[in-house]
Amino acid sequence: MTTRCPGCFQHLPEDGYLWICRSGRCPTQPDDVAGRYAGKNVENGPLIYQLRPANAGKNWIPEVPTGCPECKQAAVQEACVRCHHGLLPGWRDGHATCVAMNGSRATGKSLYIAVLVKQLDQLMAKLSSTVQFADARTRENYTEIYEKPLYESRGLMPPTPSAITDSSYQREPLIFSLGIINGVRRFLVIRDVAGEDMERPPADTAPLNFLANADAVFFMFDPMAVPEIRAKLQDLVPTQSQLGGDPHAVLDNLMNIIGGATPRLAVILSKFDAMQELRKVEDIDWQSIMSNSGAAFLRDPSLDSAQYQEDDGELLHEEVRSLLHKLNAGRLVRSLENPHSGKPIPYRFFAVSALGEAPRGESVHPRGIAPFRSLDPAKWVLSLTGAI
Repeated sequence: MTTRCPGCFQHLPEDGYLWICRSGRCPTQPDDVAGRYAGKNVENGPLIYQLRPANAGKNWIPEVPTGCPECKQAAVQEACVRCHHGLLPGWRDGHATCVAMNGSRATGKSLYIAVLVKQLDQLMAKLSSTVQFADARTRENYTEIYEKPLYESRGLMPPTPSAITDSSYQREPLIFSLGIINGVRRFLVIRDVAGEDMERPPADTAPLNFLANADAVFFMFDPMAVPEIRAKLQDLVPTQSQLGGDPHAVLDNLMNIIGGATPRLAVILSKFDAMQELRKVEDIDWQSIMSNSGAAFLRDPSLDSAQYQEDDGELLHEEVRSLLHKLNAGRLVRSLENPHSGKPIPYRFFAVSALGEAPRGESVHPRGIAPFRSLDPAKWVLSLTGAI
C-alpha cells in the first residue's frame, strides 16, 4: 500500500499521478479541488495528469514530466491527485504516519506538539536517528509558533486560530523526517485543529475530512474542565485563564465528522500533573487513588525503550478508563465502546502532562518543563504503522 498524502491523509493512488507547475510564469486559475480541501480560495498553475492506461501492466509507473507543457520550465511539483496538496521530492518512496490533533479549546494541544517534537528526538536517538524538519514551512511554523514561545520566552502559546481566519497556520501540516528505520525513510505528519472549530464545526466540514483518514486522532481531555476537580484543586493548582467547551460535545462532533471511518483514537487525559495533585486534597477516595504507588499513571517509562511497551500501555489504558468514570466522563467512554456508526473504533486511553507542572499565569513553572508520558501516544501509533 502506498504512503499517505500529508494534506488529506488519504493513501496516494497508484493509478493516478498529478504534477503542478510552480514556475510562476504560467497564469494561475482557481483550483476548486484544492480550495475545498484547504477551506479557502486556492489558485494553481497548469495541472499535469497521468492516469494508468487500461492495458498497462502491474509494474506500470508514470513518465515524470521534465517540465510544464505551457511554459516549458522544469519547475513542476508532484501533488496528491485527490486534494492537490504538494508532495515533497521522493515522498512516495517513504512512509508517513499521519496524526491529527483534536479536542476542545485550552486542552493543551499546541503545548503537546511543542514538547512532543523534543521528546521524539530523544526517542530517535535510541534508534540511531534524529528528527529533522522535512520542509522549510515546517521549520518556520514549528520554530516560530511552538518552540520560541515555550522554550525561549518560557510562555504559553496563544489559542490556535480558527481555520476560517487568515492567520490559520494549521492549514499546513507539520512534516518531520524520522530518518531511515528498518530500511524505509519514515515521516511523521501532524495536523492541528482549533478547538473552536471542533466546538462549533463549520457548515462545510470538507477541510476537516483528514480526521477520518488519519493513522490516529489524538483527542485531548482536560480534567480541569470538570467542575468538581477544579473546585478540589483551587488552592493547589493555579486557576486557568481559559477553559474549553464540553469535551463530550466535541467528541460527538468528531464522530460525526469521521462518519463511518475508523481511525485509531488516542484519548489523552491531558494536564495530568493537576490530577496528581489530588493526592493532597481532603478526599479519601482521591487520596487513595492518586497515591497508589503501583499505578502506571504515576511512572513514566516512555524513554526506557524505543519500542512501545504493550503491557504498560494496556495497564495505563484501564487505569485512565477508571479515572474517566470517576471524573463523570462515562458518557465519553461509552461513546467509544458503542459508537453510533456501528463500526468499532480502535482506541486507547493515555495520561499526559506536557509541562510537568501547572503554569503560573501565562508562563511555565519556574522549575521548568518536565514532560510526563508525552511520548506514549506517539509511540503507540508509530508502532502500529511499523515506524518503530
